[in-house]
Amino acid sequence: MPLEIAIDAHALARGDATAIDAFYRANARRVLDWVRRLGGPWLDAEDVAQDVFSVAIRKLHTFDPERPVEGWLYGITRRVVANARRRASFRRFIGLHDVREPATPLPTADARVHAAWRRHQLQLALEALSAEQREVLVLCDLEERGAPEVAELLGVAVGTVYSRVHRARKSLRTLLEQRASAGEWVPDSARHAWGLE
Repeated sequence: MPLEIAIDAHALARGDATAIDAFYRANARRVLDWVRRLGGPWLDAEDVAQDVFSVAIRKLHTFDPERPVEGWLYGITRRVVANARRRASFRRFIGLHDVREPATPLPTADARVHAAWRRHQLQLALEALSAEQREVLVLCDLEERGAPEVAELLGVAVGTVYSRVHRARKSLRTLLEQRASAGEWVPDSARHAWGLE
């Protein structure tokens, strides 16, 4: 179980160096996970996560110490990721970026191949969803957060979260079914797990 790092929210809002250090240590892994899941395979997740913290530190004056740090930080993360995705798309479009499939591990065992294949397919399918659908799937399904918590992070009503996640799951299933029916290799266990049989 990871060690909880206490953050003095009022000191953080004042820009106290010790509070900023604790803020970074407490949230670095979470932000990196958000960036990886929301950003897709074309972003350098570590660079974008550093950008998130740079923006957060510059925007400390907007942080309300009476509200949870996580919601404020998630809002910054989603904006930084959206901007990074737009820049990456533009670079790929005009040929300034080396476009290649994300690397997959060598098939050393069926279980590892299957796990790598599923992660790759899921990331590609998430990439094809709208930002709104991608973020509710990441927060609800991958991070296993409840709808009230997701609603607070996104600043929307709980009912909106339920409807978005329902549409997002339906879209994701359709994308995965299309990839399977297009003749792409799908391991038998994945067909069963995703109900594609």
